[in-house]
Amino acid sequence: MSNAHPNRRAALALPSKGKHVLLSTAALILGFALPVLAVAAFGNADDARSEGALALAPLPQIETLAPLDDETLDTPDLLAGDVPEGVNPTDSIQSVESEAPTATSDTPQPKRINITPNVRALPKAPISGLTRQSAFGPVPSRSAGNALAAYKKSFRRQAGKKPVSLIIGGLGINRSLTQNAIQSLPADVTLSFAAHSVGLQDWIDMARSDGHEVLIEIPMESANFDPLEPGADRALRLTVPPAENGRRLDWMLSRAQGYAGLINFNGDSFLTRADAAAPFMDRLAQTGLGFITDGAFETPSLRALASSVRQPFKTGHGLIDPDPIARVISARLSGLSQTAASGSHPVGVGFAYPETISEAQTWIATLDSQGLQLAPATAALN
Repeated sequence: MSNAHPNRRAALALPSKGKHVLLSTAALILGFALPVLAVAAFGNADDARSEGALALAPLPQIETLAPLDDETLDTPDLLAGDVPEGVNPTDSIQSVESEAPTATSDTPQPKRINITPNVRALPKAPISGLTRQSAFGPVPSRSAGNALAAYKKSFRRQAGKKPVSLIIGGLGINRSLTQNAIQSLPADVTLSFAAHSVGLQDWIDMARSDGHEVLIEIPMESANFDPLEPGADRALRLTVPPAENGRRLDWMLSRAQGYAGLINFNGDSFLTRADAAAPFMDRLAQTGLGFITDGAFETPSLRALASSVRQPFKTGHGLIDPDPIARVISARLSGLSQTAASGSHPVGVGFAYPETISEAQTWIATLDSQGLQLAPATAALN
């Protein structure tokens, strides 16, 4: 019987460690030597030398054109041609020819763009030398200068055209309506602002920068006078002495500069009474401003009173929007056109209702075909 343990495996004979090392070293030496021997036996040593020269033809020059000089580009020239008033907001940008001598070569010359002031803008207020000092601040004074001449918009009548004017008022109270009137109406529409409105000088500056001449509205007592209405505490009234009405007028005139004249707000009681209207007209004549009524009521004595103190004056043709209804406004504007066709230069007056602005724009677009010309309201003063 054998003495071997049944679970013990037979021992294996393994190579010695020294033989493994010698075999590995020999394999490495042979791997490096074989490529070298192959190149030496079969290769060309000159192939490994980076020598010689290669002649290349010169590249053609490429002509580059700036976008403004390349006349083959099919792109519009936004600066070319005449731009209708009020259509292109970049109407203050003008393209002008270079002042440099004309180049003898065919090389296109660069364009130059000059930024010029808005040609529609009226002179910025205040203009010096037109005021006196009141208890409330500077107010226009005829003895100091002619505010009407300084602040009115100039007017040149076109041959064969008869003038007609439009005043849009009630401005300065509602911001969005005021901005819309200033920006959407042609510059020859005269704008009037409530004398008590907040930021009156800013509104006047904005309107004049867009080319509109400006009036301010003087509140006056009416048959339905409401003493709680905004601005009523400064209104010209029948029960107030003329001196106090003069002080109230000074307060309203001192709130801003840049207006060419005044227009009434209400006043069917005040202006129809000669005993109240006469002192007012005398005080107004000392300001050097113009005066236009809205024509909503009869004022039989005003023309004579104005003439007696040499006050520039015009009775308006009436309200174009006694009700803010489109068909009513359109009919009133048609009547204004008919009166203008007779050659009397009427002045229509409206408020900044959206319906009034829309109908006024439509009406203005028809004036040329009717042989009429829109004129600033001061051009109608007598």
